[in-house]
Amino acid sequence: MTSSLSLCAQEIRKNEHDQFLCGLFAPEDRQTDFFAMQLFHMETLRIRDAVSEPHLGLIRLQWWRDLVDGIYNGDKSADAENGTHQEIAQTLAKGAIDKALFDRYFNARSFDMEDRAHDDMSALVRYCEATGGLSAQIKEAAIGCPLSEASLKVGTANALCHIIRTLAHQSRVARCKLPLLLIKKHNLDLTGFYKFESSAELKNIVVELVSEIERLIADARTQGATPNAVLFNTVSLEDYLKRLKKVDCDPFNPNIGQGRLSKQIKLAFKAWRNRY
Repeated sequence: MTSSLSLCAQEIRKNEHDQFLCGLFAPEDRQTDFFAMQLFHMETLRIRDAVSEPHLGLIRLQWWRDLVDGIYNGDKSADAENGTHQEIAQTLAKGAIDKALFDRYFNARSFDMEDRAHDDMSALVRYCEATGGLSAQIKEAAIGCPLSEASLKVGTANALCHIIRTLAHQSRVARCKLPLLLIKKHNLDLTGFYKFESSAELKNIVVELVSEIERLIADARTQGATPNAVLFNTVSLEDYLKRLKKVDCDPFNPNIGQGRLSKQIKLAFKAWRNRY
């Protein structure tokens, strides 16, 4: 099977298995585009962690912005790209995605290079909407679906979930992304957090994030959108939240697990019932 997958699909299968499973439910002639845009999201999401200094991240982010601008302006130099970048460029060149989505996405993603947290939950949710939410809509457009409010909410929920999933990494690199007012409200000791120490205060903050994620998913389901590969991400999100709750919302607990088989079964069932 691997030999028949696009290069982007192979990368997503290796690094983001949940998204790989979702992509399999995209129209067959658009799966390559789904995986290309998911890899675009993955690479731009990880820029700050891939560089030693924020200004180097801004340079890398600008490279992506220039690539997108060049393609939409008809610059043929993007044809010289190879590997996964070539597949991403080919998807962009189809012109199915409104460039304004990318402009807003890049503007929001630049916040990653500032190495600071948002002030409160509302600010964090707005950032997650402008990054994860727009990324979901970009994928939706790439697979030929009309942009939906549901995908914006599911993508926002996914970005918030990513904040929880990466708390252990945030602890190691001493860059906490939890909202400042939540830290103050629950009296979280950042010194202990950076020492990889779990605490009741940290769990209480995670509980609030989980509640917001569940609200976004519930709101997405009220939109009446036609189920698609992007919206099926609710399966992996809810599976993760369920396993997180089993360990008392401790993001440092090593027993959260992956739950791959159960997610595949749930995803197949949701797709069969045409629900997300």
